[in-house]
Amino acid sequence: MEDTNFEAILERLLEEARKDFPELDTREGSLIYSALAPAAIEINRVHEALNFALEMSFADTAAREFLIRRAAEHGIHLIPGTPAQIEAEVEPEDLSLPLGRRFRAGSVVYEVTGVSAEGYPVLTAETIGTIGNQSGGRLIPIDFIAGLRSANIRALILPGRDEESTESLRQRYMESRRIQAFGGNITAYREKVRALPGIGAVQVFPAFDGPGTVKVGILGADFMPPSGTLVDSVQEVLDPRDQTGEGRAWAPIGHRVTVTPAVSRPILVETRLTLERGADPEEISAKALEAVETYFHELRTAWGTNHGRTVRLSQIDTRLLDLEGVVDIADTALDGGSRNLSLADMEVPTLGSFALH
Repeated sequence: MEDTNFEAILERLLEEARKDFPELDTREGSLIYSALAPAAIEINRVHEALNFALEMSFADTAAREFLIRRAAEHGIHLIPGTPAQIEAEVEPEDLSLPLGRRFRAGSVVYEVTGVSAEGYPVLTAETIGTIGNQSGGRLIPIDFIAGLRSANIRALILPGRDEESTESLRQRYMESRRIQAFGGNITAYREKVRALPGIGAVQVFPAFDGPGTVKVGILGADFMPPSGTLVDSVQEVLDPRDQTGEGRAWAPIGHRVTVTPAVSRPILVETRLTLERGADPEEISAKALEAVETYFHELRTAWGTNHGRTVRLSQIDTRLLDLEGVVDIADTALDGGSRNLSLADMEVPTLGSFALH
């Protein structure tokens, strides 16, 4: 605020001094000026601290640290990052990897933590976050393992997740103020499932197969269709299929929950670009492919909302026209059609192929 800056505060202090002693010299460097300037600086700092405290007290302007504390007061907690889990295949196939043995794939170190239902070794990344989301590649042993000839990543079974962003937490907090989570309503299911390891997005379908039934659709933390392992783990938390509960079931009394994975919808994207003279077609093609894949990823992150259910030609055209070296675009088509593509509730878009003419 202009009336609380150093200059405005000092001028008001000097003006008060001149009221009682009009003959005083209040020019810069004078005795009274030098006496009041430090006070004006400190008053200005107090105003800045008060303004900062005011901004940090409201959720829409609070910085991350204060937003976390504000949300926690209302039972909304930051979703922590989780490590990725992968399934490995080794040679010889009958070799059992001891628990705790470590392997490296790229820059990520994984530790053997178990065995999958199919008998494959399960390794967990030592680094939390999406960096461990690798679905293929060679595993290099860090520790000596007698008899091991080779090891490779077979599949990503539990995607790692980065710690929740500030804006995501802010949005969840604002939504919680508008719609209260209670008694197994849609918001309660979303909050519970979204906080589980490996989950990226959630859809809830109440009474999908009659009264008391709930279908929960999930997307992995990498915003791709989840593995069977992840689906089973969420089912076990919400409503175990054997109905025994064993103290782990979360679903409210009377709810029969079915956890269902999202499914991939491969889409053929075709378009025709006019390039600037001298533009490199191969470079433009690579950038165009990246732009379309980025758009599809954004749609997957919005899965479960109306924004994530329609693949729009206008969005693809706009992104491709923004590329340096592209002059014009025409004949963009999705799966051979020149209209927007609507997705089913459980579908997420993936790029089947990309044809650039």
